[in-house]
Amino acid sequence: MADQPLRSRGSQLQDRIRRFTRVEKAFYGSIVLTGIILAVSIIFMQTRILQVQSDLTNLNTELKTKETELEDIRQEVNELTRYERLSKLASSQGMTLQKENRKVVSSSSDE
Repeated sequence: MADQPLRSRGSQLQDRIRRFTRVEKAFYGSIVLTGIILAVSIIFMQTRILQVQSDLTNLNTELKTKETELEDIRQEVNELTRYERLSKLASSQGMTLQKENRKVVSSSSDE
């Protein structure tokens, strides 16, 4: 007897579904399909955003590393072209360093 109300409810639901017209079925189907497509699209876009952010972080890290290397090289160049160092090298070679003849070469980005 307890099975009878369940069957009647189930059959009522089936009867109601059968009563939908083709247009209604197409409408509801398109709503479900649109929902699925939106969910998949959102997941795809979030994944893509995370990937782009990761790439950006890696590029920023690489940029900072290259900037640090460039600063170290500039500092080394400045140390190598110090007047005292050049004067010491000239005197060790038996030469004299004349300040007016000393030239400093710089890259085009330093101008």
